[in-house]
Amino acid sequence: MVTRKEKRNREKEANYFFEFLKIQKHFFKDLMNNLKKVADHRHQSYITYGPEVLLFTMMLKNMTGLKSMRNMSESFNKEECIKNVGRC
Repeated sequence: MVTRKEKRNREKEANYFFEFLKIQKHFFKDLMNNLKKVADHRHQSYITYGPEVLLFTMMLKNMTGLKSMRNMSESFNKEECIKNVGRC
């Protein structure tokens, strides 16, 4: 039997980003490919990130409960987050 303390410790150690990726790869295998197909009407000389990166980032923002673009920038511009998202 697992105690409450052990359960809390496991939850602290859980990497929810990778848990999300498991779910995404199992149920939404073509998600990134479908996001790449979204029409991008921006001028090509201004594009740094493709539509899949922008849309996936916005999805992550909403799933993590971040309320503003500023909070998203502060949270996602950390080296650990950049490495994790790069693994997608």
